[in-house]
Amino acid sequence: MANAMDAESDVVLANDKVMAANHCMTFGEYCQSQVDRGRLLQMRYAETRLHPMLQAGMIDYADALVVIALVTDDDPDTTAVLPVIARLLAASYRVQLRILTDADVFPLTTLLPDIDLSAALEEWDLPQFFVFDEDWELQAQWGPRPMQAERNLEEWLSRYPEYETLADDDSSAALERYSALTAKLIHEMRVWYNSSLSTACQREFYDVLAALMAADEVIESES
Repeated sequence: MANAMDAESDVVLANDKVMAANHCMTFGEYCQSQVDRGRLLQMRYAETRLHPMLQAGMIDYADALVVIALVTDDDPDTTAVLPVIARLLAASYRVQLRILTDADVFPLTTLLPDIDLSAALEEWDLPQFFVFDEDWELQAQWGPRPMQAERNLEEWLSRYPEYETLADDDSSAALERYSALTAKLIHEMRVWYNSSLSTACQREFYDVLAALMAADEVIESES
Protein backbone atom coordinates (compact mmCIF):
# COMPACT_ATOMS: atom_id res chain seq x y z
CA MET A 1 0.00 0.00 0.00
CA ALA A 2 2.79 2.41 0.94
CA ASN A 3 4.62 1.70 -2.32
CA ALA A 4 1.45 2.45 -4.30
CA MET A 5 1.03 5.76 -2.46
CA ASP A 6 4.67 6.68 -3.08
CA ALA A 7 4.32 5.88 -6.76
CA GLU A 8 1.17 7.99 -7.00
CA SER A 9 2.98 10.87 -5.25
CA ASP A 10 5.86 10.62 -7.74
CA VAL A 11 3.43 10.79 -10.66
CA VAL A 12 1.78 13.92 -9.24
CA LEU A 13 5.16 15.48 -8.48
CA ALA A 14 6.33 14.79 -12.02
CA ASN A 15 3.44 16.82 -13.45
CA ASP A 16 2.99 19.63 -10.92
CA LYS A 17 5.66 22.32 -10.78
CA VAL A 18 4.22 23.93 -7.68
CA MET A 19 4.34 20.62 -5.83
CA ALA A 20 7.85 20.00 -7.15
CA ALA A 21 9.01 23.35 -5.75
CA ASN A 22 7.25 22.75 -2.44
CA HIS A 23 9.08 19.42 -2.19
CA CYS A 24 12.29 21.44 -1.85
CA MET A 25 13.44 22.73 1.54
CA THR A 26 13.46 26.22 2.97
CA PHE A 27 16.81 27.49 4.25
CA GLY A 28 15.74 26.78 7.84
CA GLU A 29 14.69 23.24 6.97
CA TYR A 30 17.94 22.65 5.14
CA CYS A 31 19.95 23.82 8.15
CA GLN A 32 18.00 21.44 10.39
CA SER A 33 18.77 18.57 8.00
CA GLN A 34 22.52 19.18 8.33
CA VAL A 35 23.65 17.50 11.52
CA ASP A 36 27.26 18.66 11.30
CA ARG A 37 26.99 21.84 9.22
CA GLY A 38 23.61 23.26 10.20
CA ARG A 39 25.03 25.47 12.96
CA LEU A 40 27.78 26.76 10.65
CA LEU A 41 25.24 27.59 7.92
CA GLN A 42 23.12 29.50 10.43
CA MET A 43 26.22 31.30 11.72
CA ARG A 44 27.16 32.35 8.18
CA TYR A 45 23.61 33.61 7.64
CA ALA A 46 23.66 35.63 10.87
CA GLU A 47 27.04 37.20 10.16
CA THR A 48 26.10 38.23 6.61
CA ARG A 49 25.45 41.96 6.39
CA LEU A 50 23.45 43.23 3.45
CA HIS A 51 24.70 46.19 1.46
CA PRO A 52 22.07 48.94 2.11
CA MET A 53 21.47 49.60 -1.60
CA LEU A 54 20.94 45.91 -2.34
CA GLN A 55 18.67 45.49 0.67
CA ALA A 56 16.54 48.41 -0.51
CA GLY A 57 16.43 46.93 -4.00
CA MET A 58 15.21 43.57 -2.69
CA ILE A 59 12.55 45.21 -0.50
CA ASP A 60 11.21 47.05 -3.56
CA TYR A 61 11.60 44.11 -5.96
CA ALA A 62 8.31 43.80 -7.83
CA ASP A 63 8.46 40.44 -9.62
CA ALA A 64 7.32 37.19 -7.99
CA LEU A 65 10.14 34.67 -8.36
CA VAL A 66 11.17 31.29 -6.97
CA VAL A 67 14.88 30.52 -6.71
CA ILE A 68 15.77 26.83 -6.51
CA ALA A 69 19.25 26.19 -5.13
CA LEU A 70 20.83 22.86 -6.05
CA VAL A 71 23.60 22.12 -3.55
CA THR A 72 26.06 19.49 -2.40
CA ASP A 73 25.91 19.06 1.38
CA ASP A 74 29.63 18.79 2.10
CA ASP A 75 30.91 21.33 -0.43
CA PRO A 76 32.67 24.42 0.99
CA ASP A 77 30.86 26.61 -1.56
CA THR A 78 27.53 25.51 -0.12
CA THR A 79 28.61 26.68 3.33
CA ALA A 80 30.07 29.94 2.01
CA VAL A 81 27.58 30.98 -0.69
CA LEU A 82 24.16 29.57 0.20
CA PRO A 83 23.68 31.57 3.45
CA VAL A 84 24.66 34.82 1.67
CA ILE A 85 22.05 34.29 -1.06
CA ALA A 86 19.49 33.19 1.53
CA ARG A 87 20.11 36.39 3.51
CA LEU A 88 19.72 38.55 0.39
CA LEU A 89 16.49 36.89 -0.73
CA ALA A 90 15.03 37.03 2.79
CA ALA A 91 14.83 40.83 2.35
CA SER A 92 12.18 40.37 -0.37
CA TYR A 93 8.52 39.58 0.12
CA ARG A 94 8.16 38.34 -3.45
CA VAL A 95 11.25 36.18 -4.03
CA GLN A 96 11.31 32.73 -2.43
CA LEU A 97 14.26 30.41 -1.93
CA ARG A 98 13.96 26.62 -1.98
CA ILE A 99 16.84 24.17 -1.64
CA LEU A 100 17.47 20.78 -3.19
CA THR A 101 20.46 18.49 -2.72
CA ASP A 102 22.18 16.56 -5.47
CA ALA A 103 21.02 13.39 -3.69
CA ASP A 104 17.39 14.24 -4.50
CA VAL A 105 17.16 15.97 -7.89
CA PHE A 106 13.81 14.45 -8.90
CA PRO A 107 11.85 17.75 -8.57
CA LEU A 108 14.20 19.33 -11.12
CA THR A 109 13.04 16.83 -13.73
CA THR A 110 9.66 18.54 -13.43
CA LEU A 111 10.96 22.10 -13.16
CA LEU A 112 13.56 21.69 -15.95
CA PRO A 113 11.95 19.15 -18.31
CA ASP A 114 14.13 20.12 -21.30
CA ILE A 115 17.46 19.55 -19.54
CA ASP A 116 19.31 16.23 -19.38
CA LEU A 117 20.03 16.33 -15.66
CA SER A 118 22.41 13.38 -15.68
CA ALA A 119 24.63 15.13 -18.21
CA ALA A 120 24.18 18.54 -16.58
CA LEU A 121 25.21 17.27 -13.15
CA GLU A 122 28.46 16.07 -14.67
CA GLU A 123 29.16 19.61 -15.91
CA TRP A 124 27.76 21.89 -13.21
CA ASP A 125 29.83 23.01 -10.25
CA LEU A 126 27.45 23.28 -7.31
CA PRO A 127 25.73 25.20 -5.87
CA GLN A 128 23.64 26.35 -8.81
CA PHE A 129 20.72 28.76 -8.43
CA PHE A 130 17.79 28.57 -10.86
CA VAL A 131 15.45 31.57 -11.08
CA PHE A 132 11.84 30.82 -12.10
CA ASP A 133 9.09 33.34 -12.80
CA GLU A 134 5.49 32.93 -11.63
CA ASP A 135 4.70 30.84 -14.73
CA TRP A 136 7.57 28.47 -13.82
CA GLU A 137 9.67 29.52 -16.81
CA LEU A 138 13.42 29.44 -16.14
CA GLN A 139 14.65 33.03 -16.34
CA ALA A 140 18.25 32.78 -15.15
CA GLN A 141 20.89 30.48 -13.69
CA TRP A 142 23.81 31.53 -11.47
CA GLY A 143 26.59 29.76 -9.58
CA PRO A 144 28.61 28.39 -8.02
CA ARG A 145 30.40 31.48 -6.64
CA PRO A 146 31.13 35.14 -7.47
CA MET A 147 33.98 35.82 -9.90
CA GLN A 148 36.18 37.34 -7.20
CA ALA A 149 35.89 34.13 -5.18
CA GLU A 150 36.80 32.13 -8.31
CA ARG A 151 40.18 33.85 -8.38
CA ASN A 152 40.72 33.21 -4.66
CA LEU A 153 39.81 29.54 -5.05
CA GLU A 154 42.15 29.06 -8.01
CA GLU A 155 45.00 30.52 -5.96
CA TRP A 156 44.14 28.25 -2.99
CA LEU A 157 44.03 25.15 -5.21
CA SER A 158 47.43 26.06 -6.64
CA ARG A 159 48.76 25.91 -3.06
CA TYR A 160 47.07 22.56 -2.36
CA PRO A 161 47.02 20.77 -5.74
CA GLU A 162 46.33 17.42 -4.05
CA TYR A 163 42.90 18.57 -2.83
CA GLU A 164 40.90 17.60 -5.92
CA THR A 165 42.76 14.30 -6.30
CA LEU A 166 42.08 13.36 -2.67
CA ALA A 167 38.33 13.70 -3.30
CA ASP A 168 38.46 10.51 -5.40
CA ASP A 169 40.69 8.55 -3.00
CA ASP A 170 38.84 6.33 -0.51
CA SER A 171 41.85 5.37 1.59
CA SER A 172 41.71 6.34 5.26
CA ALA A 173 44.79 8.56 4.98
CA ALA A 174 43.36 10.38 1.97
CA LEU A 175 39.97 10.85 3.65
CA GLU A 176 41.64 12.29 6.73
CA ARG A 177 43.78 14.70 4.68
CA TYR A 178 40.81 15.69 2.51
CA SER A 179 38.69 16.39 5.60
CA ALA A 180 41.45 18.55 7.10
CA LEU A 181 41.88 20.52 3.87
CA THR A 182 38.12 20.97 3.52
CA ALA A 183 37.94 22.41 7.04
CA LYS A 184 40.83 24.73 6.16
CA LEU A 185 39.13 25.84 2.94
CA ILE A 186 35.83 26.52 4.71
CA HIS A 187 37.66 28.65 7.29
CA GLU A 188 39.51 30.62 4.63
CA MET A 189 36.32 31.11 2.60
CA ARG A 190 34.59 32.51 5.67
CA VAL A 191 37.45 35.01 6.01
CA TRP A 192 37.16 35.94 2.31
CA TYR A 193 33.41 36.43 2.46
CA ASN A 194 33.47 38.34 5.74
CA SER A 195 35.99 40.80 4.29
CA SER A 196 34.63 41.60 0.83
CA LEU A 197 33.20 38.59 -0.99
CA SER A 198 29.85 38.64 0.79
CA THR A 199 29.04 41.98 -0.86
CA ALA A 200 30.44 40.75 -4.20
CA CYS A 201 28.22 37.65 -3.98
CA GLN A 202 25.15 39.73 -3.12
CA ARG A 203 25.85 42.20 -5.92
CA GLU A 204 26.35 39.55 -8.61
CA PHE A 205 23.15 37.76 -7.70
CA TYR A 206 21.20 40.99 -7.36
CA ASP A 207 22.41 42.02 -10.83
CA VAL A 208 20.86 38.81 -12.20
CA LEU A 209 17.50 39.71 -10.64
CA ALA A 210 17.76 43.38 -11.64
CA ALA A 211 18.37 42.34 -15.27
CA LEU A 212 15.08 40.41 -15.22
CA MET A 213 13.24 43.53 -14.01
CA ALA A 214 14.90 45.61 -16.72
CA ALA A 215 13.86 43.07 -19.37
CA ASP A 216 10.25 43.25 -18.13
CA GLU A 217 10.30 47.04 -18.40
CA VAL A 218 11.56 46.83 -22.00
CA ILE A 219 8.78 44.37 -22.90
CA GLU A 220 6.14 46.63 -21.32
CA SER A 221 7.43 49.72 -23.15
CA GLU A 222 7.31 47.86 -26.48
CA SER A 223 3.76 46.59 -25.91
